Amino acid sequence: MTQSVLTICCYETKIAPGAYFHLKTDWFESDQEIQTIIIDQDHVFSKLLSLYPKNFVMYLEQDSEGSIYRTNYPIFIQQGNDYFEVDWRKEHRL
Repeated sequence: MTQSVLTICCYETKIAPGAYFHLKTDWFESDQEIQTIIIDQDHVFSKLLSLYPKNFVMYLEQDSEGSIYRTNYPIFIQQGNDYFEVDWRKEHRL
């Protein structure tokens, strides 16, 4: 059974307006390996889908209220760091 890309994105991370978001991506060589699809975008609102190596998927909805990142693996910040990392142990399975 095939899964919709958006239904596998069951982990959600909210970021306040203007807050910094950086994902540590040392698990692949170059940002050129990321495929990004712009679903909807104007001067206030964006919806983007990014397909990363190792089957990591991130769906972003961003507006004046902040950003919501939905992923198929949880992301987290370790204390003392200013970047998010992927927790590869907890992939969503339907």
